[in-house]
Amino acid sequence: MFFCALKTKEALNPMSMIVIDIPPQTRERLEEQARKAGKTVEALTRELIETALETRQEAGPKTAREVLQAAGRIRPLSDTLRRKIIPDVTLEEVRLALTQAAGPSLSALILEQRGPKP
Repeated sequence: MFFCALKTKEALNPMSMIVIDIPPQTRERLEEQARKAGKTVEALTRELIETALETRQEAGPKTAREVLQAAGRIRPLSDTLRRKIIPDVTLEEVRLALTQAAGPSLSALILEQRGPKP
């Protein structure tokens, strides 16, 4: 294994250095790419890490919907369901209507159907 040490501008500060244990093949790839870019291995590695961090930060956290969609677990609405959508009704209006609906809540209905606990 090869140890790749990266130093920041504050090289005297022990917290500014990172030592990474990488396989020889990775070191060779880094050396090759650094040579092609006209940079040192350390400079290229620092650049790659900074780019990866920026990309990850820009991506932001994924929503549950995005994760499910990527996994193929969400399907588009059927035509039947699309026809049931009332145009110009907001989510807030739907929530308000549901809170004002008469009768027991869905949870209460389910508990009633299940019956008493043994």
